[in-house]
Amino acid sequence: MKRPILASLAVAAVLAVQGVAAQACTPARTFPTITPGTITVAVYSYPPFATLLPGGEIGGVDSDIVKEIAARNCMTVTPVVVDPSAVIQNVMTRKVDLGIGDWFRTAERAKVMGLSHPIYVDQMAFYSRDGVSTLDGLEGRKVGAVSGFLYAGQLERALTSSVILYPNPVALAQDLEAGRIDVAADGYGTGAYAKSQGAYEGIEIKIAEPDERVPVSVEPAQIALLYHLGNPGLGEAIDAEIVALHDEGRIADILEANGLDRSGAETGAPRLIQ
Repeated sequence: MKRPILASLAVAAVLAVQGVAAQACTPARTFPTITPGTITVAVYSYPPFATLLPGGEIGGVDSDIVKEIAARNCMTVTPVVVDPSAVIQNVMTRKVDLGIGDWFRTAERAKVMGLSHPIYVDQMAFYSRDGVSTLDGLEGRKVGAVSGFLYAGQLERALTSSVILYPNPVALAQDLEAGRIDVAADGYGTGAYAKSQGAYEGIEIKIAEPDERVPVSVEPAQIALLYHLGNPGLGEAIDAEIVALHDEGRIADILEANGLDRSGAETGAPRLIQ
């Protein structure tokens, strides 16, 4: 009779440990999500800000920030992988709690969705073989950008020549490397990271020189997590967590861990791109 008794004691011990672990996690805040206990996020592949990992896991700066917020509130993160252009749609139709992936804080977006406190800043850059860095240097050339990205809209309005739009950054990079476009407009951080990993051979990545015709080149964009305006409780909690992470230096740590400069966490006061 010793074995059954010992087995029962072992099971009881495991359950007790699990119970203590569950009680040990005290959420910093409580806020409503689509599925209780998890934060559902719309995500796409955009290293180093959002990466798709084996086993359905996600990584990158934005993902790591959301994971940190979830952990502090005894929650998990559930990713929903979509194209960039579908992230906003998923947020607005309440299929997800948050949209992540280097999204700019713009006045236009603020009219239709919640934008979190800024998490970091991103600088616009031009990717080319000759190192072009000015808007005038793009005229008459084949320029590409990702559909739905602020860079695309501002360049379309500023250039007399048309801008070729792509569904995602991967397709944009492929056409640039194949020579089907002359210049790609994208964030500096993602290019610098990719180049450090051996990508963009023969391609120069230059921060766009300030030009009033492209406002985001004058004042680097602040990046936010996206949420539905109908869930202010979620927004308030996320903002409070982001402020705490900044105060603790954790966002700078996360940027550095993903191959970016810690200075990117110096966002300044919240502002919107007009």
